[in-house]
Amino acid sequence: MRKLSFRAKFAFGFGVSAMLAGAAIAQDAKHTDDIPVSDNALIEAGKKVKNIKTEGEKVDLARRANFAEAMNDVSERQEVFTGAPEHFTIDGSFAQGGILFGQTERGATVTLDGDSVMVDDDGRFLVGFGRDSALSALMVVALPDGTVERRAIEIEDREFPVDRIDGLDQSKVSGFTEAQLAKIAVDRKKKLAARKDTQQLADWSVGFEWPVTGRISGVFGSQRILNGEPKNPHSGVDVAAPTGTPILAPAPGIVRLAEDDMYFEGGLVLLDHGHWLESAFLHMSRIDVEPGQRVEKGDVIGAVGATGRVTGPHLHWSMKWAGMLVDPQLTVGAMPLKKVSTPAGD
Repeated sequence: MRKLSFRAKFAFGFGVSAMLAGAAIAQDAKHTDDIPVSDNALIEAGKKVKNIKTEGEKVDLARRANFAEAMNDVSERQEVFTGAPEHFTIDGSFAQGGILFGQTERGATVTLDGDSVMVDDDGRFLVGFGRDSALSALMVVALPDGTVERRAIEIEDREFPVDRIDGLDQSKVSGFTEAQLAKIAVDRKKKLAARKDTQQLADWSVGFEWPVTGRISGVFGSQRILNGEPKNPHSGVDVAAPTGTPILAPAPGIVRLAEDDMYFEGGLVLLDHGHWLESAFLHMSRIDVEPGQRVEKGDVIGAVGATGRVTGPHLHWSMKWAGMLVDPQLTVGAMPLKKVSTPAGD
């Protein structure tokens, strides 16, 4: 994986009137790891995939497209914003699929492209960029004294591979029966209910570690061709490991969902790291936690398996911020292959 060491160009601006007060982030998902029931049109190799499912998503996409157009020439806009950063910092992955971790003053509010961002009592916040995000964004931080600072952010345009997987159980790919569709609908409702709330505690601030170590067998954003049928881009990173390999919490959090029989995911755990940042762990053979439970970084939450839609045992780890898929691999860096996990008891 290419290491992202660059920083976005930036500039800060003049004081203006106080911005809108912070509000809870809207939960309209910008991306989804749910599998579409209808068949997708054949994807031309090298092109990115985005399924627009609702009128709300269309409106949101149009608004963001208009904003992206206005931000096309970031360097020109920088001439308007002069000065140096004084009241907030951001660090992380300035790329599609990346997450930026921020720090500002207590009582400040933050927006990204006009959307409110959660800020905790210590001034910590985070923002994320989807697989197909625009290549520029505008962050605005309003301080309690009325001072407003702006930062124009450049986002790296990433290329994603095409991933063809054959040999899957066709009943997990398409041609679903009424009973299967009913099960898929029930599972979707469980996930939506689990994602209605988040904690303000910034559990993400301690950093992330790989929940399982081993060979990376799938990467975030790859275009999935399953049994010859184009599907949604891959929502996370896959790590091949033997069944029974312990899965560790990559960061602290609150368990929001723990289900052992989801149609596509098999054994599934959703872990809330705070501020709408969530980790999802799929295909588990064993689940050792329950909803509402708090876990610390490094705690065992279950074991690797081959449940749900798989061709073999592995952990699928995906992350969402405010309903939008982001790349978990960008939070942890290179795989420490010298510390490959082994099954419990070996």
